[in-house]
Amino acid sequence: MDRTYTIEELWAAVRRRWKSLALVAGGVLVLAALVIARLPNEYRARALVMVEPFTPHPDLVVPVVNSLNLESKVKSVREGVDARSIMVTAIEELKLYAREREKSVDDAVNAFRADTEVHAEGENAFSITVRGRDPETAARAANRLAELYIEGNLQVRAGQVARTRDIITQKLAEMRAELTQGEKKVTAFKRANSEMLPELVDARFHQRDELTKQIELEETFIKEAQRRIDLLGTQPFGKDTEVGRLEELHDTLRARLATMQSTLTPDHPDVESMKREVEATGGRLQNARTRAAANDLERRRMNEAIGRGRSRIVELTKRQADIDKLIAGAPLVASQLVELTRDTDMLKAKVTQLVSKKAEAEITADLEQKSAPSEFRVLESAQPPSVPASPNRQQALLLAMLGALALGIAVSIGQELSDRSLRTESEVGGTLALPVLACVPELGGMGAIALLPVQTEA
Repeated sequence: MDRTYTIEELWAAVRRRWKSLALVAGGVLVLAALVIARLPNEYRARALVMVEPFTPHPDLVVPVVNSLNLESKVKSVREGVDARSIMVTAIEELKLYAREREKSVDDAVNAFRADTEVHAEGENAFSITVRGRDPETAARAANRLAELYIEGNLQVRAGQVARTRDIITQKLAEMRAELTQGEKKVTAFKRANSEMLPELVDARFHQRDELTKQIELEETFIKEAQRRIDLLGTQPFGKDTEVGRLEELHDTLRARLATMQSTLTPDHPDVESMKREVEATGGRLQNARTRAAANDLERRRMNEAIGRGRSRIVELTKRQADIDKLIAGAPLVASQLVELTRDTDMLKAKVTQLVSKKAEAEITADLEQKSAPSEFRVLESAQPPSVPASPNRQQALLLAMLGALALGIAVSIGQELSDRSLRTESEVGGTLALPVLACVPELGGMGAIALLPVQTEA
């Protein structure tokens, strides 16, 4: 059956096997000490770079390149330092990683990247730390990386400013060309629809009102001419005119005279009286016809005036219809013109904005060029360290001592667990399930040896 041990039993087993513990722990400790002593020293050189960007007042000029924010862009700074071009330049200038360069430049670059660290230092600085076995080489590598990064960053920023200015200039030329085309379209549209422009709508309504007044005036003239014609009474077959009434009366009197002559003698007084009345009526009829003939010129003039008035009304009505068509088409022309004008106004606003941006870009480019040398400053150059950063031999030796002691304890406990000897009365009883008759103490005084129990017959 499996044996179980208490803490006291395990501690007793460790004390019994202290020689094995000391041998194992001592051997491991000596071996670890030899390994730790042979570990190469590693030095760390640190260069601190301060960023002091020139930031003009935003009311004066808006920068076209954002300033470096180390807290939010440490990753971009690290990528800039770890750029292959910078790494290769530093490796070739300082003759670093000769063994890796014999294999390939990429191996040397990867090794250099593994030995380089970039950290943000506050809000306006960052540090470049290089690990190496030679303190002088590590310091030179850290300083050279800082110089190469500053040079590359300034070139990139100058290139960004120049490209931004060129892009704005190119875009401004394109927008001006589009604006010219848009203005030409607006001008051509206005020329094609010059009669229906929205600014002419009020004038068209005024013209329509004037035409309406002229039509009303012509109608008044026609009514007046017709009234004068009616007053003249020159219509030959009208019974309501003077000539018509006299003709009707003359015909009636002649008929009555003929009737009297058929029944009465020619010298009868009634016949004589009727003859005189017929002659008087005929005289008045002749005078009326004479007056009507005299008024014929006035009648023709009035009729001509009526004809001209009616023709004028037709002409004015047609002009009024044409104006109504222009007024009806004005809203559609206005909407189309608004669309064209809106596009043109947007282009004008963009051109104005780009002109302002171009001026700001030119000012920013000049400021970048003048302030670039003082924008980055090496606050602390890397110095050759006098004390290696690693390995920490004391700490490693302490850890090795603890590991050796743990290994020795484990070996001692393992030996105890593999030993099947019986040392106590309880172990004998638990293992053999027999009563113990007697125990003989160990002569050395270190413990007791349990005698095998003797089984008796009941």
